[in-house]
Amino acid sequence: MSAMSTPVPKFDITAEEIDALVAEFYARIRAHPGLGPIFARAIAQEDGPAWRAHEAKIAGFWRNAVGIDRSYDGNPMRVHVENRDIHPGMFSTWLDLFARTAHDVLPEEKATRMRALAERIGAGMRYAVTERDTVRGAPPKLL
Repeated sequence: MSAMSTPVPKFDITAEEIDALVAEFYARIRAHPGLGPIFARAIAQEDGPAWRAHEAKIAGFWRNAVGIDRSYDGNPMRVHVENRDIHPGMFSTWLDLFARTAHDVLPEEKATRMRALAERIGAGMRYAVTERDTVRGAPPKLL
């Protein structure tokens, strides 16, 4: 079994810690000069109810990812692939901001584990965004 297919073991993190991480992360996203405008177009221009709904959904995603609960209902891969504002190079910026936020909000061990999980998820999404226009079985485009 490859590292990418190995299930992530549940670890000791609470729903409240995830909520705090997600809230702070999206506050930083909104203020980020590169990522903020992309998220504003996708979610809402102003901080408010649409952002709280997004944060609640994403907190559910992370609770699902760490094995706390299975209430998340969504397809983040599809959402990222379909959003043409998202480009592969943005994932490094996103991951760096997420890691810094995790280390500011969580105890060290939890922050490290969340960062590792985010890197695994981000690698999959980066790949999907990179390959979004590839037609399976088509010959390569030669210029």
